[in-house]
Amino acid sequence: MDYNNDFERQIEDAERERQKKERKEKWAKREKSFWKTFLFTEDGKPKSGLMVYTFCLSIVFVLLYIGAFNLIINWLSPVTAEWPVFAGNLVQSLAAGVVGVLAALILHRIFSEKRLMLGTYLWLVGYILLVSVSMIFMLGDWEAFVAFLHFFAWFAAIPVALGLIVSYFLYRRDYVPPKREEDQPWKKFTQRR
Repeated sequence: MDYNNDFERQIEDAERERQKKERKEKWAKREKSFWKTFLFTEDGKPKSGLMVYTFCLSIVFVLLYIGAFNLIINWLSPVTAEWPVFAGNLVQSLAAGVVGVLAALILHRIFSEKRLMLGTYLWLVGYILLVSVSMIFMLGDWEAFVAFLHFFAWFAAIPVALGLIVSYFLYRRDYVPPKREEDQPWKKFTQRR
């Protein structure tokens, strides 16, 4: 009887280990496929230029938002000091969002690749989610996390959401997918019948 329980326990443990190994292999495969996009080809070009460029632009936009908040808080605090807290925070948050949107508009006009600004803001949304999830574990207390989210909404979520909405509409308006090779106009004249 005792041998049967030990044998069944060993089988269950072996099955759990096998499943754990499969999960690790699956995640290792996913990680490799994601990080491969940042590697270079033999020609020295990035495998996914869009991924690399949007990642770099997202870091620039993080710094832009930090700088914008430093300037805006210094400039608008005396003006909004008498206002209700909600209104003052909203005006400062929207002002920082407008700075980011103006930068995105300028860069959208300059760059011929119209997916860059949308990709940049998607990276910023990813950063926001990553920070929010990590703060759940770091703070450990639900009330502290709610207080953090309140602060984080003013200084990250609202400006990034504003930029994401604007960049999405710019993308929808201006992006033209590249033509497939079969659709190229010169192809019909070079094909033999």
